[in-house]
Amino acid sequence: MVHAVDANYAAYAANDLEGVLATLADDYTVSPFGGAPWLTSKDGARKMYARHLVDYPMDRTEVLGRMDLANVTIKREHSEPGEGSKAPAADVMMIYTVRDGLIARCESISQQGDEAAAVAVVAKQLEAYNKQDLDAHVACFADDVVIADLNGAENLHGIGDYRARYQGVFAQYPKNHAELVNRLACGNVVVDHERVRRSPEGEPFEVLAIYTVRDGKIARVDFVK
Repeated sequence: MVHAVDANYAAYAANDLEGVLATLADDYTVSPFGGAPWLTSKDGARKMYARHLVDYPMDRTEVLGRMDLANVTIKREHSEPGEGSKAPAADVMMIYTVRDGLIARCESISQQGDEAAAVAVVAKQLEAYNKQDLDAHVACFADDVVIADLNGAENLHGIGDYRARYQGVFAQYPKNHAELVNRLACGNVVVDHERVRRSPEGEPFEVLAIYTVRDGKIARVDFVK
């Protein structure tokens, strides 16, 4: 069975507007990551995609990276405008959520903020996590940090609760280790695909951790599990 995101891109590459729309849920939404939707239906997407097919043809789009886990696909892309288009070049990361075989949600991240600094603080917290250096790990997070499931519940608020949570994790699993499988970044957002083992003999599990960095610290983490 062809993945909905792959079918969407194949139809887009073929300049097949109806094929693109056929991959979308009726209540398809588009929003900036972490923001309110500005498009809320497949019918509304028709005009958007008709314009994009002209402004950003697939032969001028380069996919720089991709991650897939559960019902979520994340792509990092660079697109140059089509011939005669006045659209600007686009350097973006797209988060697609699939439901019942159709794309239900698309969230976009633009290249804003200091990407190198964002990657550095995410790498630093992961290194400290694997060393179980609680102070160094917690120092990478904002005082008002939020931990959530992507498009779901917010599970933790504030650095005090965060410290308590991971103090407990490190105590319970002294050989806990997160392997970095892949990393994508766009502006102040960094996504890590991690494979975690609670012990060397333990069964691994995988997560996508979407880190939003603000003022040099991680302000929010959204998990895909």
